[in-house]
Amino acid sequence: MDLSIMEKVVVQGDLSSLKPEERLIYYTKVCESVGLNPLTKPFDYLKLDGKLVLYAKRDATDQLRKIHKISITITSRERIGDVYCVTARGETTDHRTDESIGAVSLMKEEKIWDEMRGRKVSTGKVLPLTADELANAVMKAETKAKRRVTLSLSGLGMMDESEIETIEDAERIEVGEPAQSSNQIQKKPTSDNNESKAESKTTNNKGKNNSDTKPSNSIQKSEGEIYKMLDMATGTSPGGVTFAKMKVVNLATGEESIMLANTEETINQVNAISNNSQFKIDFEMSNGFKIVKSVQLVGEAA
Repeated sequence: MDLSIMEKVVVQGDLSSLKPEERLIYYTKVCESVGLNPLTKPFDYLKLDGKLVLYAKRDATDQLRKIHKISITITSRERIGDVYCVTARGETTDHRTDESIGAVSLMKEEKIWDEMRGRKVSTGKVLPLTADELANAVMKAETKAKRRVTLSLSGLGMMDESEIETIEDAERIEVGEPAQSSNQIQKKPTSDNNESKAESKTTNNKGKNNSDTKPSNSIQKSEGEIYKMLDMATGTSPGGVTFAKMKVVNLATGEESIMLANTEETINQVNAISNNSQFKIDFEMSNGFKIVKSVQLVGEAA
């Protein structure tokens, strides 16, 4: 194994430079060093701050508590503002002791569904937890405290899985998944043979209909389909996006649908449609919504 890579693993704690077989060896050695069974998957990978590191799962702390005969006592439970804290005291058979705190928030961000974005967005408000959420939070705080003191007494300076969800940009990676760093990503060969293949492929694609390579959010022309307005309303999404929501009917098929306009130009076009107007619409699908790209008036309904 390259010594420079080993330095990154030992000193910086970054496993991303290791090949899969090297990561497996390292994983097994870590398990053996603390007496854990690697077949039970006591650790998983975590991508944090651009580094690939190991974190301890419940299997690890449960085994460690048994191996080192760690007894745990809860010494305090208290609420500090909007945070609930539990302190756990661990002791081994040789009378080594340690304490750790498990803390959880008793508040949550309010999120509501944003039609324009197709997902829930934060309103900026903070709400108290519901009764069920509060019960789970209290139990989680105790679990955190027990697991953290177990890892500390066992000499493992790594995070427990109960701490990960509160860390921004932390990404769990299951054991066995490729987790290459940027300098490990293999570039496509640039031989003359491959270049000629790419050129040939480009040439063969010329003249084909664009629908063969149409992206998922492509503009769909109405192609002679005539619509009539049934209802329309304007508003502002929680994310601050002004939009017009209109219900239209396809005069040829009788199919009704909802379309959204979210630019100043298209909102003005929609506002210009009268109850008797007939029009064509160009739109694109985005997150399951029909987003208006342009409106063309064609006449008045009889």
